Amino acid sequence: MYLGKRIIFNKSTGTVLNDCLEERFDSGLTDEMVDNLRPKEIDYIDLEYGSKILKNAIIYHVDVETKEIIIDKYIEHIETEEEKLKNELLKTQAEVVDLKYKEVLHNKNLNEKEGK
Repeated sequence: MYLGKRIIFNKSTGTVLNDCLEERFDSGLTDEMVDNLRPKEIDYIDLEYGSKILKNAIIYHVDVETKEIIIDKYIEHIETEEEKLKNELLKTQAEVVDLKYKEVLHNKNLNEKEGK
């Protein structure tokens, strides 16, 4: 049996509590921050094994009304050199197809004029 990830969150605010680091009061945490990270009531969502919903998520929280995961920030994708070259190739191929299409239309129009 495979188990998916369990998202544990603050039941009143939706703040995800998974992976909360240990902090000390002298590190700048306020009482409000501590109450948010160590709430009196918690809830959870169990994701299916292999779920990809959080694959590119950096920051997320839970909508406490619907118990849906809300992605606040995704991993920024940086285009690789290979992707840049592939995109340039696709653009060039599209331009070639467009030119060929225009050439075919032009030839068709010439043939129609000659046939009249």
